[in-house]
Amino acid sequence: MNNFKNRGTSPTQMDDVMLLLQSISPENAVVNQMISKAKRAFVEEHHPRQISQLHSKNPYRDGRWKTYVYADGKRMTVECKTEEEVYEALYRFYTNEEYKAKSFEDVFLMLARHKQDELGRSEQTIIEDKRHFRILSEEIRHKPIKAVTEEDIRRWLVKEYLPKKPKKEALKKMIQLVKQVFRYGCRKKLCNSNPVEYLEYSDYANRCDMSTRTNEERSFSEDELERLRQSAIKDGNRPHALMLLVAIETGLRVGELAALKKEDIEGQYLHVHRQQIRSLANGHQSFSDVGYTKNERVRPRGGRYIPISKACAEALRRAEQLPGDSDALFHYPDGRPAQKDSYEQYLRRKCQSLGIDTTNNHAFRVAYNAKLISAHLDDSERALLLGHSVQTNERHYSFSDQRRLDEIKKVLVDG
Repeated sequence: MNNFKNRGTSPTQMDDVMLLLQSISPENAVVNQMISKAKRAFVEEHHPRQISQLHSKNPYRDGRWKTYVYADGKRMTVECKTEEEVYEALYRFYTNEEYKAKSFEDVFLMLARHKQDELGRSEQTIIEDKRHFRILSEEIRHKPIKAVTEEDIRRWLVKEYLPKKPKKEALKKMIQLVKQVFRYGCRKKLCNSNPVEYLEYSDYANRCDMSTRTNEERSFSEDELERLRQSAIKDGNRPHALMLLVAIETGLRVGELAALKKEDIEGQYLHVHRQQIRSLANGHQSFSDVGYTKNERVRPRGGRYIPISKACAEALRRAEQLPGDSDALFHYPDGRPAQKDSYEQYLRRKCQSLGIDTTNNHAFRVAYNAKLISAHLDDSERALLLGHSVQTNERHYSFSDQRRLDEIKKVLVDG
């Protein structure tokens, strides 16, 4: 008896809770209401999308309730007769063991679908993300995201990834992608925290391949430009050959070349204000034009105008006379616009046949910038014609090496 007297008012014991639960009838309306309210609160915490009532001419669907979820990166519709049934279905979805145990790869696939369907990222962006993600070890990819630690990622970087001497841009992309997966997992309540929040590129930058090619090495020389010009002229009125000739005279990006229309020839200027992009869907690729250039994707400003040289005017004239009915400047006899990928393949083979090491269209842009420097155009004028910022021009295009040093020497020493 003394023991009972000494207990006083203690916290509720587990036996008390069990006794309470046993005394509650399943038909108790108050209890059912409390459970329903708790389930609704749980769903609202985990489900970010709207639950809406349908208004349909179909009498079997009118008045039903609908939302959708993502499972294994795929969108699934949840549709029920009542709103309560939708909440019940969502509660079951968000509490089952399969959902709780999403692997790191599962969450990445969900993120990829989110980027494509809800953020409107291009198919090429998704492909690049998947290419980088596949570099991760299978052990990490298949591990439950909740179990992946900062140590797992750092050990993989040090033991497997960095010994391959990746470029610094590749390392930045990899770290960025891993962080994105964890952040998305946190948003979807698939993991409790982001363990790589403090993982930085600078931690491992000195382990990357820091070698870079000079602008001269990335550009066509005057001799190479002339050999390419003469070879393209011999190819006659092939659309790819004419694209090459225009690239020499304008430094246009490959997508800008492929997207040129006949209407873009405006007197003595070439109006550059669109680009051709490649899309992939269900394993099939297609090409289409968008009304902005690479540097104006976020803020279109009507493009830019490039003066037409005599050599460029001749190539444009021949392009306008290509057989076939098409609005596109460079097109095939059946009217289809020339594709940028096919042009790049033509250029690569042309360079290889001429023994030219550089094989990409970007080398025309670097060479065109060098031509503008020789014409004494300042930074802002060159950036205006090339279609990028002054900072980009200085960082990636301008010559600050032996070629310019020779000019400086003539002024200061030989003078």
